[in-house]
This record gives sequence, structure tokens and C-alpha cells, in this order.
Amino acid sequence: MSTEEPAPRGRIGEQIFEQVEKLVASEGLTRTQAFERLSEETGRRSGTVAANYYRIARMRGTPLQSRGRRGTRGGGSRKSTEAVLQRANDVMSELTSLVKQQEKELGRLRDQSAQFEKFKKWMEKNA
Repeated sequence: MSTEEPAPRGRIGEQIFEQVEKLVASEGLTRTQAFERLSEETGRRSGTVAANYYRIARMRGTPLQSRGRRGTRGGGSRKSTEAVLQRANDVMSELTSLVKQQEKELGRLRDQSAQFEKFKKWMEKNA
């Protein structure tokens, strides 16, 4: 935990922004590394540190790289849709196979349990 005094309400984001900028400039860390470092020092989650940093960065108009799109929404190609459906079908087939194997194993274990109970009763009777 950091030994620094808590920030006045509404200043935490500003302080995080300044600390990240300082780490990036002085130590040559990436922003992600700076978020991790501050996370360890303050006990906050790195995602919380990043969210505070980017909120202040947007308010200040700091130039940020665009992350681009992370996936296609709605406009996916037919080929990618077919690939996803095929993968889903493959996974369902594998899951079905695993469930059948599990059912066989459970049956075998139930048989062994029944045999054990018979043996246990025989032992109690003949003890």
C-alpha cells in the first residue's frame, strides 16, 4: 500500500493520470506497465487505474491511439459465420462424447459401490 495521504474527493483520477505520465516519461514504462505498477503500490485494480487515467486523458484532450474494432458486430462474413457454427457443432459433439463417457464411468462406479456394500455386509455378518 502507498503511504501517501488520500486524495481529496474527485482528485484521484488527476493524481493517477499524473503518476502514470511521470512513470512513462521517467522510467520509459508503457502505460500498461505503469497501470500495473500503480495497482501494486495503491492496492487498486489495474483496470481501475487505467479507467481513471483514460477518463482524465479524454477530458484533457490527450492524444491517444485508437484501439480499433475488437470484433465484427453484425457485418460478419458468411464464411466466418459458417466457421463459428462448425466450431460450435464440433464442441457440442465433443461435449456429447464426454457426457457419454461420464455416464459409463458413473455406471461402473455404482456397480463397484454396490459390490463394496455387499462385501461390507458380508464382513459385518462374518466378523
